[in-house]
Amino acid sequence: MMLLLVIHIASPESTLTRDSSDVSAINLKIDEKAQWKPDSLKRFNPEISGFTSLLLPGAGQVYTGHYVKALFFPALEGTFLSMAWFWHENASYFNELARVDRLWQAWDQTPSDKAAEYGEKALLNRYRALDTRFSEYNFTCWAIGAHLFNVLDAIQSSNAFADDEERNPKTAGFLAAIPGLGLGQLYNGSFSKAGMVIMAQTSLGLMAYNSHRLMTHAATHYARLNDPKADSLTVSFSRMYSDDWDSYRHRSFTNRNMYLWYSIFFYFYSIFDSVVDANLHDYPQKMKIAPDLVVGPDCISITISTNLRLPKAAQ
Repeated sequence: MMLLLVIHIASPESTLTRDSSDVSAINLKIDEKAQWKPDSLKRFNPEISGFTSLLLPGAGQVYTGHYVKALFFPALEGTFLSMAWFWHENASYFNELARVDRLWQAWDQTPSDKAAEYGEKALLNRYRALDTRFSEYNFTCWAIGAHLFNVLDAIQSSNAFADDEERNPKTAGFLAAIPGLGLGQLYNGSFSKAGMVIMAQTSLGLMAYNSHRLMTHAATHYARLNDPKADSLTVSFSRMYSDDWDSYRHRSFTNRNMYLWYSIFFYFYSIFDSVVDANLHDYPQKMKIAPDLVVGPDCISITISTNLRLPKAAQ
C-alpha cells in the first residue's frame, strides 16, 4: 500500500493572504494498488556471489552491486588479521625472553636466589607469551568468522532466496537456541545475520574460554607463592612476584566475565531476532521512504512516499 505524506511550507508572501492554519498542512493519501513484490528484485546467481567472496572478500558484493559492503568486509578481515599477526609477534618475543631466562637459570648450577629469580621471570614471561598467543587465536577466530560473514552476506545479496513466505516463530526460536550456528537466521533466510551471529558467538565464547584458562594459570602460580608449606626460597619471592600473579589473575577474571556476558547477550539476541524475523517474514519490505522536494509559486512541498505491504494473513 502506498502512503503519500505531503508537507506544504508556505512562502512569506503567501502568509499575507492565507489563514495561519494553511501555513503547514499535511495531506495523507492511500494507494492500495502500489504494492512491493519480492519478484521485483533483481536476482543474481548465489553460487557465483558466494564462491567469489570465498576466494576474495567483497568480490561477491561487487558482483551483486553492493559496493559499500564490498569495501567493508576486506577492511574488517584485514583489521582482524593484522591484530592476529601483531599478537603472534608479541608471543614470539615473550617466548624468547622466557628461553633466555631459563638458560641463565640453567647456567647457575647452585640453588641461589639469582637462579630462582631467573626461574620466576621465565614463568612470568611464559604466561605473557601464553596471553599474547591466546590473543592471536582470538583475532584469528574473528577473522575466520568475518570471512564466513562475508560469504553468507554475498549469498543473501544475490536475492536468490528472497521470499515472503510465512515462517514459524517457534521453529526459528528453537533453532536459534543452538549456540554458534545461526540456524534461526538461516531458517528465516537471513544469511547475513547468520554470519554475524556465528562470528560474534563463537569468537566471544573463545575469548571467554581463553580468559578462563589464563585466570586458572595465574591463580595456580599465585597459590604456589603463597602456600604456607612452601620452602624458604619460594617464600622469599612471594612478596616480589605474587602481586604480579594476583594482577594477572584479577585481569583474566574480569575479562572472562565480560566476554561471557557479551556472548550471553548475543545468544539471546539471536533468539529474539529470529523470532521477530519469523513473525515479520511475510512483510517482504516493511518500509521504503522516497522523499521528493517540489518548489511551487507560493509554497515548498516535501513529499514522502512510503511503501508498506500488509502481511498475507491480513490481505
